[in-house]
Amino acid sequence: MILTVYSGREEGEWFDIEVPDECTIEHLKTLLGVRIFGQAPGEGIQYILEAKFPEGLWFSPQNTQQLMETGLRQGSCVRVQRAFSTTSEEAPVYGRRSLFQQDSNE
Repeated sequence: MILTVYSGREEGEWFDIEVPDECTIEHLKTLLGVRIFGQAPGEGIQYILEAKFPEGLWFSPQNTQQLMETGLRQGSCVRVQRAFSTTSEEAPVYGRRSLFQQDSNE
């Protein structure tokens, strides 16, 4: 399946990636981490991935799910953010900030 990766706010920073339907979210995060940030997740570094159907809202799929299990299909979008942490646990939803969120001072 071909997914569009939002790697910045500008459309020129977006790119398409082809991945097998059986690819897990964890593996996709690793692939995108290497491509966008130049390194895989490791000690103190996590990647938060969000996905979106062409006409839908952003959601956070589970790491163990395969792409086809999430409902994603050709033309869906994903975005990834690097997070630094001293724990392997992801931040709870209420502690997250939407990716690419505009500051209210702008």
